[in-house]
Amino acid sequence: MDYLSAVEWVRNNEAIIKGNIVKYRNFSPYEECDYMQEAFAAALIATLRVKAKEISFEAAFWIIFRRQISLITPNPKDRSNGSNSVPSYLCSVDLDSLSIKQQPRKKRKTPNIESIYNAVSHFLTEKERQILYLALGLADEGKLSNYEIAERLGCSDANVRDILGRANRRLKALVTKGTIDPSRL
Repeated sequence: MDYLSAVEWVRNNEAIIKGNIVKYRNFSPYEECDYMQEAFAAALIATLRVKAKEISFEAAFWIIFRRQISLITPNPKDRSNGSNSVPSYLCSVDLDSLSIKQQPRKKRKTPNIESIYNAVSHFLTEKERQILYLALGLADEGKLSNYEIAERLGCSDANVRDILGRANRRLKALVTKGTIDPSRL
């Protein structure tokens, strides 16, 4: 069974799955949708186990699903099984009645990344500028990972990591020498 078939199987058996989670809901702070999310995760794991252990998908799913939800669900009656966190039905603190003295927040000037980039980019090579621009999230797509940058530029993510490291070392050296004054950026 492939991943898409496993997801479809969970959707088709949603009523049966929900019937099995009823006994866990008494001890749990989780909602039904949280357990269904665990069901989808268990189905994806089961597809891998079916291939490795040559067992039926349903058997693998139920074993994995029950194990996962028993680990996350607090069960005060059986200390050998379940999470050791406090069950939600024992939590009865009225949050509105609590008064917490809040410290005034200090106003912190948030740096304008684009203006800082523009101020220091002329110290970098063209490739360093290009990669730093994408890594800082100045492009329309927002901040990109090294893998995404590498995919876009047609190189390896190790190359991207090396070039970013070289750009950072170059900028750090310029700050250390006093060529770049961070307080003026």
